[in-house]
Amino acid sequence: MGPPVARLVLLLLFLLPMQGAESCGTTRCCFQDPPYRNTDSGSPPASASGPRDLNCYRIFGAGYKCSWEYEGPTAGVSHFLRCCLSPRRCCYFSTGSATKLQFSDQSGIPVLSDVTLWVESWATNRTEKSPELTLKLHYSSVQYDPPPGDIRVSRGAGKLYMKWETPAGQEGAEVQFRRRTPGSPWKLGDCGHRDDAGSESCFCPLEVNETQEFQLRRRRQLGPGAPGGPWSSWSSPVCVPSETPPQPKVQFSVEPLGRDGRRRVTWKGELPQLQLPEGCRGPKSGARVTYRLHLHMLSCPCKAQATKTLSLRTTFNLSGAAYDLAVISENRFGPGPNQSWHIPAHTHTEPGALNFGARANGTTVSWPDWAPGLTYCIEWQPQDQDESAAACALTAPKDQDPAGTGTHLWSRASGALEQKVCYRITIFASAQPKKANSWSSVLSTHHFGGNASEVGVPQHMSVKTLSPDSVLVDWKPSLLSTCPGVLKKYIVRWWDKDSNQVSETQVTLGGLRAGTAYSVQVRADMATLRGAWSQPQHFHVEIQLLEVSDLAIILASLGSFLSILLLGVLGYFSLNRALPHLCPPLPTPCASTALEFPSSQGKQAWQWTSMADFLQEEEESLKEALVVTMPCEKGDRADLDTPSPPKVRTELPPDAPEPAPDTELPLEDRRRVQGHPEAGALGPSGQDRLEGSPVQAAGLSLLLGEQMQSPRPDGT
Repeated sequence: MGPPVARLVLLLLFLLPMQGAESCGTTRCCFQDPPYRNTDSGSPPASASGPRDLNCYRIFGAGYKCSWEYEGPTAGVSHFLRCCLSPRRCCYFSTGSATKLQFSDQSGIPVLSDVTLWVESWATNRTEKSPELTLKLHYSSVQYDPPPGDIRVSRGAGKLYMKWETPAGQEGAEVQFRRRTPGSPWKLGDCGHRDDAGSESCFCPLEVNETQEFQLRRRRQLGPGAPGGPWSSWSSPVCVPSETPPQPKVQFSVEPLGRDGRRRVTWKGELPQLQLPEGCRGPKSGARVTYRLHLHMLSCPCKAQATKTLSLRTTFNLSGAAYDLAVISENRFGPGPNQSWHIPAHTHTEPGALNFGARANGTTVSWPDWAPGLTYCIEWQPQDQDESAAACALTAPKDQDPAGTGTHLWSRASGALEQKVCYRITIFASAQPKKANSWSSVLSTHHFGGNASEVGVPQHMSVKTLSPDSVLVDWKPSLLSTCPGVLKKYIVRWWDKDSNQVSETQVTLGGLRAGTAYSVQVRADMATLRGAWSQPQHFHVEIQLLEVSDLAIILASLGSFLSILLLGVLGYFSLNRALPHLCPPLPTPCASTALEFPSSQGKQAWQWTSMADFLQEEEESLKEALVVTMPCEKGDRADLDTPSPPKVRTELPPDAPEPAPDTELPLEDRRRVQGHPEAGALGPSGQDRLEGSPVQAAGLSLLLGEQMQSPRPDGT
């Protein structure tokens, strides 16, 4: 039995390798002929297509790996890794279109002895072969692992700093990186050798406004000047956002306060659309920018929590308090610059919404209770001051009061509401006081601190007369008028009667009696408290004095008018009477009656005995001579601008009768005088003429015009 059994065992041992060689798969080397015709074209030249750069090495702790490159079109190309243990014993691995293969020491290839490896690429009845590689796989170069996935990224001094844990047993590695931005190709960089006590690191460039994708790989460094081992595969993408995150364009709109004590806030805008590299488009790539809303409640500073960070929503609700909103952009480096908005407090007040009461130990305030278990915040601050001057107090949650009211007491020891100023009091309520966005506004009103009755007394009253029976009383506004909703009305009284309420700072008092002394007072009343009367203002109305004074003004005005009119009339008549004496009219020769002869004397004949007698008489009566002007021809006018001829003065005899002023010459004589310039005989001979002598002609005219008679020879 012994020898046959031994022979059977040897046969089984021989058949097992044969059965293994016949079973071909992806995990074992197939000891059969390749499934293609062997049309070997030999090793291709450097410029031809085909497989090249075959490299086989040991993977640290994971078996063995062979990789190569293929030049040329890859469509329809199948790759086969060939391995020969001896010239007559070869096998192959089919990799399809892949250019790498990983196997273990259980794949049918001896790793402790020399093996020859090459790659055959088959396509369309043509086989291309790579150069052969002979080595002992167990003692070949070792390929390190790439950096692990948990790479820590930070920035500083304009550089990007990456750090990771060194894989166990793979110290002393050389590291490379490659990077790309959206739409750009890969760029290769060298990190160098950085082994720092179990960790490795690399400094990389940082882009300010673009997102980058990084990948790293490692290889074993054999020594100075020696070629390194095979490079590991590239690590998983490391996405680095830009240094400055893009800011969104956001605007907030606030609606009025609703009945629930909250305001709806809506943001409008668009978030920036980021351009990302291909490997950084996943939801957890690390290149995304997250936008959040940071909420800070400024009112009610004594609350437990004042801030809250929320995800950026389209709408959210807030109370009527003052808030600061900030939109924060955050990436893997932390928060970036933010944009801030201020939402002012709701300023509408409700007069009389709070009930104030004065006690010995302080001031109480009560309001309608909303619901049991609420925490109330009572805030008060002087009017026209910012939120920093506000003070507040919290009331602990309690069961609902039977009267349905909430109350709070300001003690005198605390000094609250003791200043004589206007306070704005606001009450907030919340069921979750630790959340800044959970508060609601209950009510808001104004209250004048201190003794408002005394402080609000009107001052600086004055009385002005409007008519004989009415006066105007005005005063300086009360200090209560500066506090909205506190001052209700003014009450004015004189004597012992109160007038109708007024809201202005003046009132007209009518129906007053003459000669009566009055006193007037004013007080300012609040909604819940009556004010104090002002100091009385005394006045006296004297209507009669006002009437006499008005009449005197009217009479004085009328007398002045009549005086001016009388002086004008007197001056007019005086000027008319004095004008002829001051400016006498010029004589009009044609209009004179000097040439008119009386009818009784028209035919008288004047005769002188001789010219000597005429001249003698003329000289004797020279002093009493009558001066007349030259007569004008009929139809001629006197020329005032032409000098008249010399006037001749003659003297009538003493016993000559005076001519009558209205005596006219007979028609015959007038014709003789006017039509015949020659005079009659003056002497006894009647032959002497006075032609050519102006003086004689003038004298003749004078004698004729004035009807002067010379003494006759007989003495008559």
